Amino acid sequence: MKQFLLVLSAFLFCFYDNVFAQDKLDGVYAGCEFSPSPIFGGGMNRTDVAILFRPDGTFNSSLNSADWQTNVSGHYTISKGEVTLKYTKSSSVYGITKYGSLSNYAHELFKLQGNIIPPGYYSFISAMGGGGAAYGTTYVGALSTQGLNFDGNGHFSNSRYSGSVVAGENVGGGSSSSRNGSGTYKINKGVLTLTYTDGHTELHSFFCDMGGKTRMAVVDGRVFFVDNDDNTTANNTKSSTAAKKTSENSATNASNAAVPNGKTLLLKANAAHGGDKLNALKTARLTGSVSGLKVVELIDIPNSKVRVEIWKNGKPVSVQQTEGSNGWQWSSGNKSDLPANNVAEIKTALYTGVIGLRKSSLDQMQVINTQKIPDNDMYTVQCRLNGNEYVFAINNQNQLMAYGYKVGDKTLFAMLSDLRPVQGITIPYREATTSGQQKLNIQYESMDVNPVLDGQSWAVPAGN
Repeated sequence: MKQFLLVLSAFLFCFYDNVFAQDKLDGVYAGCEFSPSPIFGGGMNRTDVAILFRPDGTFNSSLNSADWQTNVSGHYTISKGEVTLKYTKSSSVYGITKYGSLSNYAHELFKLQGNIIPPGYYSFISAMGGGGAAYGTTYVGALSTQGLNFDGNGHFSNSRYSGSVVAGENVGGGSSSSRNGSGTYKINKGVLTLTYTDGHTELHSFFCDMGGKTRMAVVDGRVFFVDNDDNTTANNTKSSTAAKKTSENSATNASNAAVPNGKTLLLKANAAHGGDKLNALKTARLTGSVSGLKVVELIDIPNSKVRVEIWKNGKPVSVQQTEGSNGWQWSSGNKSDLPANNVAEIKTALYTGVIGLRKSSLDQMQVINTQKIPDNDMYTVQCRLNGNEYVFAINNQNQLMAYGYKVGDKTLFAMLSDLRPVQGITIPYREATTSGQQKLNIQYESMDVNPVLDGQSWAVPAGN
């Protein structure tokens, strides 16, 4: 924390004349707050933050409310390059960066505008999961996606998809639905008006950025990211079409289909994702990116060690590391013991996702339930290990399409996509994850199979 504050203070000092003279803010600032959790086996936690500042010293942090233009969440003041937000029962402080954004340790908020919409496809993904045999309830996982496509000439189209996975001792199933629409749009001072072809209209609060490496928009307080990857879009379209055909075929034969043995399904998934190559995995280094943040995870399976690093502006700002049954955490110069519940959760990286399909891992697990999901032609296999619960969702090609876990009172659910081979192991490069109400779409960039992880790899970051 000290190091981050020193860097921030240096920035503020250099730009004293421009920044310190500012005493009012006007407009919407938004971004995402992330906290570390196992990447490959668990994901990260995300909270969307969007705040409307007014020149009169008031602000509104509830852009999803009908009265967002006039609603007051609290008051703010600016002093010596810092913005202090005062709510009824709490307060928060942001530093003003040289670029005009607002930054604290947890996240950075960027200035958006509400009169122009750059053309592109803006997408939002949410997911949730909960329940399980240990709690005497059915495990339920759900995913929903929403996309808005603007052509820059006043026309839009949108798409909504939702799906669910259900796995319990006496029940099993799932469902999916989709809804699309199109029409014309207008934007004026943050008010987006969508007029559909059938004549009905919708009003939303809408603010977006005009450039930068990571493009985003805030719609009703939720952060949408711009996806201009044509290949990804095409692949997703093909996948959706294939899933629909599969669903139609499986619904016809569902009543006659026998549920295979759960362990057999897991072993088939093991073979589909690499077999002997996957089983021989000892160490791994995974690198991903989330809204400008770099995330690195190191895994040492034989020594039961997992390390999660979060980087910002080219420097590590947070590290959590397990070492056997213990662990420690580091945050901008400060090191402390990692609470036992955090250790247990981070170590799920050894037993979930594709890494959890290693044969040595499967041999330790007790299969407690297997169910077929007719609408999606998938199977869910529910397992237990060391008092924790794990769920694997496997499609008719023996590919892992989703997973979930419950460790203590913490539940996570993830949907997987963009499968790619890496040195003989097939891994997903995209995960839509959630933990509680916190959602995240993770994009992986690389995976190193069996890298040499020396002492420096596991060292406490230098600096104060």
